[in-house]
Amino acid sequence: MVDESVIREKLEKGYLRINTVIEIVGTPKGHVEDTLRMVLKQLREEKGVDVLGGKVHEPREQDAFFSTFAELHVLVKDFTTLINICFSYMPSSVEIVEPAHFKLAPIDIAHLFNDLLGRLHEIDMRLKNTNAANILLDKNLYNLLKNAVLLVLGSGQRTLGDISVRVGIPEQQLEPFLAKFAEEKVLRKDGHHYTASVRM
Repeated sequence: MVDESVIREKLEKGYLRINTVIEIVGTPKGHVEDTLRMVLKQLREEKGVDVLGGKVHEPREQDAFFSTFAELHVLVKDFTTLINICFSYMPSSVEIVEPAHFKLAPIDIAHLFNDLLGRLHEIDMRLKNTNAANILLDKNLYNLLKNAVLLVLGSGQRTLGDISVRVGIPEQQLEPFLAKFAEEKVLRKDGHHYTASVRM
């Protein structure tokens, strides 16, 4: 526990005293507990952050998952540090306890917003890269499925049920893909049977 006189001294230097809640959801229960312990350890090691105390709650079962959270009392050096905590740890809530009022120079506000914008641009770039990777993955998976279906049809015509069993995809999920393959003229549908239009 940090001595109150040390807390007062840091507050006079511009630190913020906050209450925050960090929640972890997942499965199994042990993994959720371990993850919260790791997150709290990382938070304690953050530069410009002093964890004053708090309470860790036991995991509770929610549907197929477990949820646990920590209520924390924290000193942070400045608003930039607070923004970093918000982006890095995604707390479910933040309450600024002290100081009651703020005096920020325009240059400090500009720095604050520039730091915020920098983090947002970084996240935006990651999302764009992830989206591009997902598009490529979807395209490759689509082609793999098409090839698998054509291999199944290589031995002759098959029903939707036959193809479903052989490629391992439920009928209702597979049927829209077969319709798309028919549009592309790589297979034909005659009644309840499918036939390859091209040879593998």
